Amino acid sequence: DESCSNHFIQYGAIEGLTGDQTEAQQLLKVLKERRDVAVDILNSIDGVHCFRPNATFYLYPNITGAMQKKNMTDYDDFRRAALQQTGVSFCSRLHFGRPLEGEKNYYIRLAYSGIDKNEIKEGLGKLKEFVES
Repeated sequence: DESCSNHFIQYGAIEGLTGDQTEAQQLLKVLKERRDVAVDILNSIDGVHCFRPNATFYLYPNITGAMQKKNMTDYDDFRRAALQQTGVSFCSRLHFGRPLEGEKNYYIRLAYSGIDKNEIKEGLGKLKEFVES
């Protein structure tokens, strides 16, 4: 049947749901620690606000105030300046479709799935210095 996953995928899913959850729980613990470090640093940056998500490894902080502090109104100007001055890269709101009519806030997207806590601290610390300088 073309509309269903194949049998070996179904058996793998059963094992994933009913088997030993130790490693999955460890991974969730690590991701929560990374999330908390990243959100705490982002929320300490003047002009940035980030919600603490419960079910993702992406963050979507509002950087409207940060862009105002830097006298910028263009995502690409902000993104490029941050990259050039700090080495920190991120996607902007524009990477995920056109802004809605009347949309006035600015957002970036960060992932914390493949980066350890020390690297998060280093990179977001540099971003903080960039925004607040």
